[in-house]
Amino acid sequence: MFIHREFHSSQAGAAGHPRFFEGIRLSATARHREKELIYAQGDEAGDIYIVEFGCVRVSRITLEGRRLVTGFYFAGEVFGFETGTERQCYAEALEYSGTRTFHLEGRDLANPRIAEMLFDHLESIHQHLLILGTQNAIERVAAFLVGIADRRGVDGPRARLPMSRCDIADHLGLTLETVSRAMHRLQALKLIRLVGAREIVLLDRDALIDLGA
Repeated sequence: MFIHREFHSSQAGAAGHPRFFEGIRLSATARHREKELIYAQGDEAGDIYIVEFGCVRVSRITLEGRRLVTGFYFAGEVFGFETGTERQCYAEALEYSGTRTFHLEGRDLANPRIAEMLFDHLESIHQHLLILGTQNAIERVAAFLVGIADRRGVDGPRARLPMSRCDIADHLGLTLETVSRAMHRLQALKLIRLVGAREIVLLDRDALIDLGA
């Protein structure tokens, strides 16, 4: 889910709240080590989380024991919305990360900023379902890589991926082998260059955008 662009700034940290969050009572920054559990599936729901820095992965274990990665969240993005009183997903820091929280109550829905957050959250779910329902593996991976680079605020062609290929597979509804083949296919097409397991160079961003559209 995406949050107002004012939060996408190195200045939007503990030193001062961005204008977008004025009137919203935020907690102090909690710092999380890599792979640290932020909350567990089955915990009591209520608090909404804002990523200050780093990357958070939100996942769910199905009744069959399969993991589904529902999203990755970067600085300025919000996660932790639940429709019930119990968390249906769990959240982990993929790297050293900082989060802040606020509590959502019924009267908060009248706040236009909160309403915008909820709208963006629903829109991101809709877009993800659209990708899963209409795109093949290469198109999904292309769209994902460009999206991650954009959300991390990468100006140049090089982008680091905090998530593993297994994480990507569980997010895009693919197998690990399919994700690896798709990445190598994109490299063969000279759209990307793979630099190790967690770094890529976007050689033709426009072509990737067209492919993932």
